Amino acid sequence: MSWFEEWFDSPLYEKLYSNRNETEAAMLADRIEAEIPLPRFREVLDLGCGRGRHSLTLAERGYSVTGIDLSPSAIEKATLLAQKRELSNVQFEVRDMREPLEKQFDAVVNLFTTFGYFLDDDENRSVIESVCSMLKPDGIFIMDYLNPDHVKRNLVDSEEGEYGVYSYRIKRKIEDGMVFKTIRFEGGDLEEPVVYQERVKLYDLNWFKTVYQKHGLTLQKTMGNYSGSEFVEGDSPRMVMISSKQSSV
Repeated sequence: MSWFEEWFDSPLYEKLYSNRNETEAAMLADRIEAEIPLPRFREVLDLGCGRGRHSLTLAERGYSVTGIDLSPSAIEKATLLAQKRELSNVQFEVRDMREPLEKQFDAVVNLFTTFGYFLDDDENRSVIESVCSMLKPDGIFIMDYLNPDHVKRNLVDSEEGEYGVYSYRIKRKIEDGMVFKTIRFEGGDLEEPVVYQERVKLYDLNWFKTVYQKHGLTLQKTMGNYSGSEFVEGDSPRMVMISSKQSSV
């Protein structure tokens, strides 16, 4: 089992990232809505949707949303939340993002660094290829990715804290072109400490430009945060990349 399959399907993942609130989701949704306005871009694919935070927000704004994720527990929770909110214009499916759906969308979004999980660069490139195959001609792809230069300059080696009855300790390092995060939990109903690891490749903007071009995507602009500020390589915390599919592809 890959690290992300085990970790993202764990209930402890949700506890660690419980501070990701609806206000942040709404802020990012504002940015997305500005880039893919209705009704032109009605059908949206949320690639790596997790527990559906952004899919549900977009659906509430009138988009027809499909969310896919590899975690069965995340998809189950997203589906229950959609039912609770009585949203009929959003659906969720357990699926690997490297395996394209047999459908094309007006826009595809990939948010909160849900990319770069594979050791093999070709596997990460295959995600971009999958995206392109699922976009309609002139469709828009929005990728929200970490800024590797900012990560390198501002890496916090370790931190610790508590969530309810659980305590956690996080250690980070950069090695072999990847950022590693090791998370150790203990306490609560855990008989013994459990350890998970996250790993993300540190791809820079030029890497994405090259891969995009190869697969028929044109990078239109890059923003440095969810407010839409211009991307500054050394300072911006995010790389929010807006690209379009070439109509001839």
